[in-house]
Amino acid sequence: MDAKGPNVPVGSHTGHPDNPLYHTRDREYFGSPEKGDTIRPAFMYREFQANTSYIDRTVAYYISAFFWFWMFYHLYYFPGHIFGHHHAPYLEEFTDEELGIPDDNAPDPEYWGNHYEKPGTYR
Repeated sequence: MDAKGPNVPVGSHTGHPDNPLYHTRDREYFGSPEKGDTIRPAFMYREFQANTSYIDRTVAYYISAFFWFWMFYHLYYFPGHIFGHHHAPYLEEFTDEELGIPDDNAPDPEYWGNHYEKPGTYR
């Protein structure tokens, strides 16, 4: 039993197989050569059909077009979502104290290394 859904080409069949009023099964769907498709064989043994049909290409085109429209629209009209909502200060405005840089005449910090121990004995 087939799944219920719109009466569009699915697999290699077109139309609804049971309802004579709506799209009775009139032919097999193997692609549309006038749209650039290669004719698909009725069955394939141990190989994958790499070519896509016109319907697949059209749906993929419109989905990707909508995606990129949505991305660039929101990037242009709502840049704060990506770049943040606050002003980025100039780096020159920071002082050495704010950045944690000691004065030039400050003593060197105490080093906590183990220079005189054999490697591997102090851990």
